Formats: sequence, C-alpha cells, structure tokens
Amino acid sequence: MHQNRLILLSILMLPLFLASCIKAFDPQIKGSDSKKYVVMGRVSTADTMQTVNVSLSSPISRPQYEAVNGCTVTIMDDRSNKFPLYEVGNGDYIGKIDPSFMFPGASFMVEVIVPDGTRIISDYDQMQSCPNIDSVYFEIDEIEGNAISKTKGIQFYIDLEGSLSDSREYLFEAVETWEYHSDYPLEWYYDGTVHHVVPPDYSKMVCWRTEKIPEIFTLNTKNLSFNASQRIPLHFVNNLTSRLLYGYSLLVKQIALSEAGYTFWDQMRLNSTQDGSLYGKQPIAIRGNLQNTSSPDSEVLGFFGASSVSEKRIFVSNVIEVFAETYCSPSVLRKGLREITPRDYPAYLMGDAERYYNVLLNNECVDCTVLRGINIKPAFWPK
Repeated sequence: MHQNRLILLSILMLPLFLASCIKAFDPQIKGSDSKKYVVMGRVSTADTMQTVNVSLSSPISRPQYEAVNGCTVTIMDDRSNKFPLYEVGNGDYIGKIDPSFMFPGASFMVEVIVPDGTRIISDYDQMQSCPNIDSVYFEIDEIEGNAISKTKGIQFYIDLEGSLSDSREYLFEAVETWEYHSDYPLEWYYDGTVHHVVPPDYSKMVCWRTEKIPEIFTLNTKNLSFNASQRIPLHFVNNLTSRLLYGYSLLVKQIALSEAGYTFWDQMRLNSTQDGSLYGKQPIAIRGNLQNTSSPDSEVLGFFGASSVSEKRIFVSNVIEVFAETYCSPSVLRKGLREITPRDYPAYLMGDAERYYNVLLNNECVDCTVLRGINIKPAFWPK
C-alpha cells in the first residue's frame, strides 16, 4: 500500500516536472491548490480485511507522503450494507468484509469524513468475475545494458485464460520474496568489553525480504476474439542482484477490473512509463472516481474500486549464474579496539574459535535483519 502511494504521488506530479524542458519552470500554484486529498483503496476478494488510505498531495518542491489521520471511513455496498473501518495509523484504515458480501455483480463505494468535516465519496464500482491464473513462468533472457554489453536475467510471464463471463480488463500485481544471507555468525563483539559467543549465534545469518514490484501491468482483451492471452510480460530480474542467489519467489495477483478501474490503472501505467523525451507523449491527467461533496470544486485524487482476485506463486532457485556483491565490508582496526566508540556498540569482530582479530565487521556482515528482512522463514517457503 505504501508503495502504491509513492507511485501515485510521483505520477501525479510528473506533468509538472516534464513541463520544464529547457528553461526552469516555476508554476505559480495557489496555496489552496497545492494540497489535495488522495484516497486509495479496494474491496478485494484476496483478503477479508480491506484497507483504505487517506493522504494529502504535497508541493512539487517538497514531495513527501502526508497521512491524514482521524477520519471516519465507511465502505458501503449496493445492498445498503455498511462496513466501518478503523484507524491503524499513517493514514491507513482497515475493516473486515465477510466473503459472502463479495461476489461478481456486487458494487461498493467508500465514504470518508476528514476531521475538518469535509466529506469525500467515491462512485460505486462493480466487482467483476476473475478467472484462475492459467500459468506463471519465466525465461532466461538478456536486456540491453550499456553500448557494448547486455544484462542477463530472468523474465517473468503470465498466461490468461478466461471465459466470456469473466472480466475483460485486468491489473496484475507482483510481490517478490527472496532469501539472502549474512557472511558471518555472531561470535565476537565489543561493547567496552570483548565477548565471545559460544557456540556462535547463527540466528541472523539467513533472512527473507518481501517487496511489492513497483511496475504497473495491465491487460485489456476486449478487442480479442477470446478472453485469453499468452506471454504477458511482467518484470525482469537481472543476475547482478542477490535476489537470485539462494532462492526467489514471486506471488502474482490477477485482478479483475471494472471499465473505470481499468481506465485509471492503465493511465497510471502510461504515465509511469513516460521517458520524458522531447517527442514523447504528454502525460495523462489522471481522474479517479472520488468527489468532495463539501466543496465540489476541490479535486480529489485516487481511486476506490472493487475487484475479485486470483493468485499464483512461483519459486526460482539455481537457474542462472549470479554475480552479486555482498554488503559485508570488514575493516582493519589499525589502532586496535580504541578505534571503536560507544556509538558503535555492539561492534562485531572477526575471529575464530580461539581468538578475535582487529577487524571490524559492519552490521550487515552479521545481522541480516538490518537489510529490512526477517529471520523467520515464511510459511510458503520450500523446506
């Protein structure tokens, strides 16, 4: 969700950045127009817990995420059912919707009352039928690197096979998880006194990190004879990253969209892929499905939709030679332990079963969790 916010913020600001082609452009934006409410959310069959995020856009000179807390947020369906959401912080509001309410043909909207009394509502968005993911796979490929070389890696694809009653418009999201290792166990450390850990602590040598792929992938089959498509390209992972070193997993979400939802996300995709060249297409002014009923002339950014979702996971291991650099950078303590200050505690030292050496190990050498991963194996990870 946080990545979605950053993507949305960047794309919405892109037209202003591209406006300065040769001469610096300093738009004269009124204070009342520099901040707009941004509402993003989706009723999804992928989970019973639904999330809506409320934030403010920021000035182009100081782009930043600004959460709006203290709102009253309610999701409603077209059968007069109401589902209140509660605040969990950082502009996020969550609430449970039983799966019995989420089916193709059902429509949902959101109402947001911000602390100053402003009321924001969305249009109703109808949930479409989503077919199961036909297949997810990869191929070893090369992409253009510099002028004389190519970068090798793996290119992911998805195949779609839907019926005539299924949606014809789709959004694909991809979430990657990979295993990575630190270089040394915790055996020696210094915090004013040298400590020897016996036996060495290996608990933070293996970690897993999960991230949402930032690219936006869309597909429309309305102009095809069949509701099907093969070799739909997702993202590319090169062999210069540690992602492919020990094990890699990709979770693909196939999301059935309404026509309005597809229009919004496809425009987001188009804006996110603009190259900014002189003869490139002008960025699209993206309009969502939200209105400020308290001040109709005040634009509200974002989109609230309803989607049925199909998921499939793929694992990749030992399929390509990897050339990844380590984050571990040992440094020699030429003056011994006196070089270590209290702000460095605990300072990890290189050593063996008998003694330590005057070599300082940075935290990444010993503790894999400092690289934003966790040292608990995910339940879905192969044994």
